Amino acid sequence: MDTTSVTTGTPDFGVFGQLQNYGPVGLVVLALGYVAWIFIKRYIAEKDRLKEEILVSTKKKRTTKKK
Repeated sequence: MDTTSVTTGTPDFGVFGQLQNYGPVGLVVLALGYVAWIFIKRYIAEKDRLKEEILVSTKKKRTTKKK
């Protein structure tokens, strides 16, 4: 077996390599998936921020009632 030979095949890009088969439609689907991911990430961050804000406000109410 010759270990010094170099293969000159196309690189494997995994899932993204399949986009070559689908052309523009594949790129549009990838772009829509990316946009959806951005909106989901933003929604989760907003949800976490509101949850933290509610926890802080309820702690303030509890401390003021005890006094």
